[in-house]
Amino acid sequence: MAVFHPPKNHRILHNPGCGILYLQRGYHKLPFSAVPEDAWFRKERLADKIAIHLPWCALEPEEGRYLWEHPDWEGCFRSWINAGFKVALQIRGMDTLGTCYQEGVPQWVFDAGAAFIDEPIDAYRGTFLLNNIPEHGNAPVRYPVYWDEVYLEKTEQLVRAMGRRYNGNPNVEYVVVGHMGRWGEMHIADHGPLKPWFDAGLSLPNYIAAHKRILDVYREAFPDTPLVQDIGAPAFSETPGGRDLYGLEDAAEIFEHAVKLGIILKFDGIGKNWHGTRSRFLEDEVRDLFLHFRSRTKIAMENLILPEGLREALDCGISYWHRGGESQGLGILNVDRDLPIAEKKIYSFYRFYPEEYDALTREEEKEIWRMMARECGYRLEIETAKLEEGHLSLTIRNSGRAPFREPYSIRIATDSHSVSIPGKGPLESGEAETCTVLLPPGEHPAAGIESRGHILELGNDSSRTDNLIRLRF
Repeated sequence: MAVFHPPKNHRILHNPGCGILYLQRGYHKLPFSAVPEDAWFRKERLADKIAIHLPWCALEPEEGRYLWEHPDWEGCFRSWINAGFKVALQIRGMDTLGTCYQEGVPQWVFDAGAAFIDEPIDAYRGTFLLNNIPEHGNAPVRYPVYWDEVYLEKTEQLVRAMGRRYNGNPNVEYVVVGHMGRWGEMHIADHGPLKPWFDAGLSLPNYIAAHKRILDVYREAFPDTPLVQDIGAPAFSETPGGRDLYGLEDAAEIFEHAVKLGIILKFDGIGKNWHGTRSRFLEDEVRDLFLHFRSRTKIAMENLILPEGLREALDCGISYWHRGGESQGLGILNVDRDLPIAEKKIYSFYRFYPEEYDALTREEEKEIWRMMARECGYRLEIETAKLEEGHLSLTIRNSGRAPFREPYSIRIATDSHSVSIPGKGPLESGEAETCTVLLPPGEHPAAGIESRGHILELGNDSSRTDNLIRLRF
């Protein structure tokens, strides 16, 4: 019997269904052609995916008139697709400052009778989450009442139009549900008082029914495209730091419904533990929720924070990650700029750990991204190849941090023929499986793994032919 152990490496892999993404939100997005060719992350091929988010009012300024070619929508992300990137898309019902600042629901939705709640913008000044408030702006932060029938009808109309345009598009990595809560993160607002919300019908039954309805229309519109739901507490406390009025445990029915629909769960708040005791960075109930659901759906997180916190995210088995924040443009460009780290506007929760952030060198900042690019998602390796009396046995292991859930087959190619064996899967982190095939006499094999017609990149170093690892006995 001959045994071959393909050497392993720790390079960045670009595989479907996992990995890190660049991010562009708001307005003034950069097309790929505007990214300098000598940018460190471009030379290192750090990612092959990018997330693009846009307020609803920018895409549909008048009812039924969709600006698909908007320079901050397809006018931007088409250039990334042409450069070989997959795109993750979100149209946000409520963005950062809302309708009055062209960052939310189009005003025509409210003109049609949808209810809304205005909060004074002065309540938002000086908060650590928002640093782009117009200095002299006095218009209110206008929120939709998410369970209002008119709002829901207009949302459904938009989502169905998006589905007709993007469902099943192989260039779309996933679509984020964007119409329940601020930034699509489930929380109705960031400030109080809550009385106007109660006057508008706030209750758990109303909230849950509306959210499930939104999830249903997204899945109906996108039956062939992965969906993501950002998770969060539906309603915060009126007292900063107090117990949420409705927390994650109150939204359990929503999460269960989302998972039954095959929707990925994503947490956007890693970086500050507001209520728990186990970590500085990740709330106890978020960790527990993810550990509960990770065997049934993919999970994801966002926010660029200290390495210690991101390692905790990786320990949860995340499949996707990108930085957070609402800064405009391609934020990763700021990493290599000669600026104090606080002015780069891409690091989350800086105010809570300023000394630790300030101590990072520019190379250490880059290494944070490299760490996530190497470790976020699954990682498949050929652990052993055994050849005995013409029978080739391959052991495939997922050495990555996240489960491998993609449908796949193991492809064995020789000089004269090729055969594919269906994988059993899924493979949890650390799990392995073995397949055996009979080879023609005297032929030398190569092996790879296919998923949805793509040859997956393996975490092995060896000579390659058509992305297959040549096995030399």
